[in-house]
Amino acid sequence: MLREPEILGKSGVEDTRLRIFAATRALYASKGSRGTTTREIAERAGVNEATLFRHFGTKGQLLSGMLDYYTSTPHIPEMLERVSHLGTIEEQLLALAFSAVESLRRKEDLIKMSMAEELSNPEGCTCAWRAPTEARRMLTEFFAARVASGELRGEAHLLSRTFMSLFFALVLARGIWDDEAATPDEAVTTMVDIFLNGARAH
Repeated sequence: MLREPEILGKSGVEDTRLRIFAATRALYASKGSRGTTTREIAERAGVNEATLFRHFGTKGQLLSGMLDYYTSTPHIPEMLERVSHLGTIEEQLLALAFSAVESLRRKEDLIKMSMAEELSNPEGCTCAWRAPTEARRMLTEFFAARVASGELRGEAHLLSRTFMSLFFALVLARGIWDDEAATPDEAVTTMVDIFLNGARAH
């Protein structure tokens, strides 16, 4: 059985947590929450199973912590601030769109598994939607400011839902797109154009 020092420095504790998170992500993405066992996580992370419970308490708390770690969006306020200083509304929306696509691609495996589990284990996957819900809230504020300034028209909460849904579908439902029809960059640019054609104030 693997042994760990009883006393770890701050960097050692953080390294252990990251290894546990990485192992949990790999197993969860392929097996889901019910198929992932703490024993497998511990073996993959190279720690004792008791270490998991010392760090996280329960398997549910570990899964929740892992999903929060990999799906959190602490950068969004700073990114929205930078975007707001770009020249035109088109430039602002393109920057937001490309950032959204990149973020979705980084956590595509977790999103797909959370969606697959939603019907069979709704309580277990709610934490996976905390970050997107917060992102939508901040995006709604962004759109509300653009509506107030006269650049866009419509209900801010519906604008944010529509905007997010375009790029969610682009990344998570690639199978329904004709990949030869447009490059990913062209698809993003076209979607922003279509969004603006409907939302721009006249």
